[in-house]
Amino acid sequence: MSTRLRMYRERLGLSQSELARESGVSVRMIQHYEQRQKDLGKAQTKTIWMLARALHCSMEDLVEY
Repeated sequence: MSTRLRMYRERLGLSQSELARESGVSVRMIQHYEQRQKDLGKAQTKTIWMLARALHCSMEDLVEY
């Protein structure tokens, strides 16, 4: 099952590298969040905000409760 982060990224046709460049979040961290090795819901607010801004969605759209 895909994470919301991956779903939004793929919906925009972005690679992980492109999302990293657009958001300022490292490719490695994006990989960790998408593979559920790290919980995006426990990330710093700034990190979630940077990803949401790059993906044109709200922070709440990305966090899985």
